[in-house]
Amino acid sequence: MKFVQEVEKLQKENEGSIILAKNGIFFVAIGKDAITLHEELGLKLTCMRKELCKVGFLVKNVERYIAKLEKLGYSFILYVKNEKDELEEIYRYKGKDTKETRNCLECKNCENRKEQEEDILERVRNLGKAK
Repeated sequence: MKFVQEVEKLQKENEGSIILAKNGIFFVAIGKDAITLHEELGLKLTCMRKELCKVGFLVKNVERYIAKLEKLGYSFILYVKNEKDELEEIYRYKGKDTKETRNCLECKNCENRKEQEEDILERVRNLGKAK
C-alpha cells in the first residue's frame, strides 16, 4: 500500500484525530489534517497530488510540535514505519475533534502546486486550437 493510501486509511479509522506519519525525515499530514495544521500552526501547504494538500515538519522537531498540538487541544496520533514496513502508532493525544472536511485549498491557485501531466496536455491542446 502506498504512503498516501495508508494515511487516508488511518484518517478514516481515527475520524476527528489529526494523523501525522513519518515519511523520510519529516512527519507529514495530508488533506484535511494538513489544512488544519496550516491554519492553526502556519505550516506551509504543498501539493501531495492533485486536490490533496500536505504539510510537514522535521522529525527532529517532533517534541516541539507535540507541545504545540497539545496546547491547541486537538486529538492527534503519530505514526512511524515498523520493521514490517507498516505504519505503527507511537504517540496519541486525546483532545477535541477537528472539524475540517476539505482536502485542498484551491489547488489550481496554489503557488506550491507541481504541474501535473494533465495540465501539460491541456496546454498543448490549447496550443493546437490557437493555430
